[in-house]
Amino acid sequence: MSTMRHWSVDAISRLTGAALVAAAATTLAQTPPRNIWPEQYRTRTAEEMARQFEEPSRAVFRYRTAIAGLMGLKPGMTAADIGAGSGFLARTLAERVGPTGRVVATELDGKMVAYMNARAKAEGLSNFTAVKGSVDASGLEPNSVDAAAIVNAYSYFDEPKAMLQSIAEAVRQDGLVVIVDVPQTGSGRDLTGVEADDVIAAAAGVGLELVNESSVVPGHYAIRFRKK
Repeated sequence: MSTMRHWSVDAISRLTGAALVAAAATTLAQTPPRNIWPEQYRTRTAEEMARQFEEPSRAVFRYRTAIAGLMGLKPGMTAADIGAGSGFLARTLAERVGPTGRVVATELDGKMVAYMNARAKAEGLSNFTAVKGSVDASGLEPNSVDAAAIVNAYSYFDEPKAMLQSIAEAVRQDGLVVIVDVPQTGSGRDLTGVEADDVIAAAAGVGLELVNESSVVPGHYAIRFRKK
């Protein structure tokens, strides 16, 4: 009886351990990647993606001029659009900084980078350049931009801390960073957005000081930070 009791305890222990491992594996398998865009980029053309990004009813597209207005841009400045998609905001920024200024649009997908550069050339935007970033780096040179925008992109960063650090390093002293996103909703694979307080805390961790918050884009928060 004693041997049976010891065997039962050991067996239960092993079964419990196996169950925990299986549960952990299931949880990891169910945890969605933050960045959902690569699959869409893989299966759709750049032109199709651009039509999605520039759908007239999409708030960040409709209010792109208002977002640009939050960046404090002047002719001759250098601005960046991180996770630029089709480059609709970056093209608006190019108008703001003028021919003596410069705009850099970054994207993970090489197809979209090529699309943005080709479109800028066709539209005569000689002050516009699109470059390829990575999941943990913006693709920008240190101290190279006066202002940067992250529009509907921060909540999809797979490596948000590293990416935000890279962006902060790219912004010059006293430069502005504008983050536009939506509050967190849903759960599991339906989880979207990120809480504004979490964005503010993360920004403070990389030396970005809160300036103010705007509700200029319906359904979104727009937070301005200054590089200390």
